[in-house]
Amino acid sequence: MIGVSCVGRLSGYVRAGVVHPKEAPLLREAVTLLFGGDSEAEATRWLTSKGMLTPRGNEFRREVLHRLLANPRLAGLDENGEPIEGWDERVLEPDVYMRLQALFVERSEKRGTPRDAHEYLVTGGCAVCDECTQAMIGSRAHAEAPPSYKCDGCGRTRINAEKLEDFVAEHVLAELLKPGARERLEQLQRDIEAEIARLKEHIAGADERFAGIGDLYGRGLMVKAAFVAAQKASKEDLRTSKVRLKHLEQMTDLPIGDVHDLVAWWRTAPFASKRGLVLLEIEHVRVGRAEGSQAPEKRVLLDWRQPVS
Repeated sequence: MIGVSCVGRLSGYVRAGVVHPKEAPLLREAVTLLFGGDSEAEATRWLTSKGMLTPRGNEFRREVLHRLLANPRLAGLDENGEPIEGWDERVLEPDVYMRLQALFVERSEKRGTPRDAHEYLVTGGCAVCDECTQAMIGSRAHAEAPPSYKCDGCGRTRINAEKLEDFVAEHVLAELLKPGARERLEQLQRDIEAEIARLKEHIAGADERFAGIGDLYGRGLMVKAAFVAAQKASKEDLRTSKVRLKHLEQMTDLPIGDVHDLVAWWRTAPFASKRGLVLLEIEHVRVGRAEGSQAPEKRVLLDWRQPVS
């Protein structure tokens, strides 16, 4: 397998400005495939078939590859598109990188995304209702209303999406400015990767657990009511495990290892990277009902994720 678990390294490089002799050619070929009409999913599968892993030792996923290919450092450029001083080698030439970004824009437009579509930052179980503890979902009160988050349980809690997301981003950026922020993020990523490994093992063992329940029932060691209940519980456990795995995978392989100014990175980072960072930093965004004030400062609490060790 190509790739080593190395915190802080950008795929395609051994270190800043020095290309990886095996990874860089593979990434260039993946870009050639995209220019030739392949989808990002197909390019991702091709990289996997060639044995390429992310610097943290994970298989590439489509969204991870997209984040990587949208990173200007692949072309030796900073967040403003200017050449980085002392960056002697680059995975992509700047003109190739610019053509690739134009291709991403063109494909996005062809998918027909509505102009007013809103990408919600803290859905998927991150934002929760502080009254009933159920997840908040993206919603609009009516067709012309601005995007908002609404409790998917009691339905009584709602908050303006832009105001909530600005509040969350402000606090995440404040955390990034604190001493030791990068080390804390790296530890959190290691914790998440360990949980992902455990979940994958648990999910892989589902068939064996189902077979075990069936064997007990077939041998007359379990009454039908208990068998049905056990099957139902096992199916729900498998479903929640898969949902949790998908949620956690958004937080891995964030392209921030070679970024010196995390706040400047945030201003120009792709939405998926911002979302991944928020989910890595924050366990839950707890939203209370509006009691005379719509301001997030009066009704939102943040539960910060804590490193295991």
